[in-house]
Amino acid sequence: MSRVYKCNTMHYIDGMASLNSPLSVRLSEQDTNFLAEIEIEGAVTASDKIRGLIRLAREHGGRPETFADALAISQERIGDTIRTLRVIEQETGEHSAVTVGLLGVAEELLALAMLAPEPGTGDTPAELVRYEAQLVGCAARMVEQLLRWGVTPTAPAYNPTVVRRHVADLVDLMRLISDASASR
Repeated sequence: MSRVYKCNTMHYIDGMASLNSPLSVRLSEQDTNFLAEIEIEGAVTASDKIRGLIRLAREHGGRPETFADALAISQERIGDTIRTLRVIEQETGEHSAVTVGLLGVAEELLALAMLAPEPGTGDTPAELVRYEAQLVGCAARMVEQLLRWGVTPTAPAYNPTVVRRHVADLVDLMRLISDASASR
């Protein structure tokens, strides 16, 4: 069974939204249920939600122009996960700075990924070097944080020993790298 939703497209004139183009859409029951369940800021009716989805598609359809734009998009995508975890943490009394911290790094890495140089844009080797440095800097901050958590007897995690176990492998690797560098 499909339902028909009618909504109007909006035009913005001097910051004010005006509706002017009626639109009729047939949706499957699955899509109708999705539309009923989805939460979009400021959208209550099916028409509001369809307009909101179009706005989101338009915002996310293109490449972000700035790091701030890319970070806003990545925070929106990963933010739901962080909010869900925080609700569960509130309910259970458990907390993990490790999990939330790593998801924060994921937001930054995703934002940087969205700003990757594109073919045919004339990106110079210097711009590629700068981009690579941004990625490595973000990853290095993550590793540094893991190492800091790893030197404590218990990391602020759901499982207090999880970081130490994984950091032990990194320490072994760092020793091998150090030994190899010293023997050169």
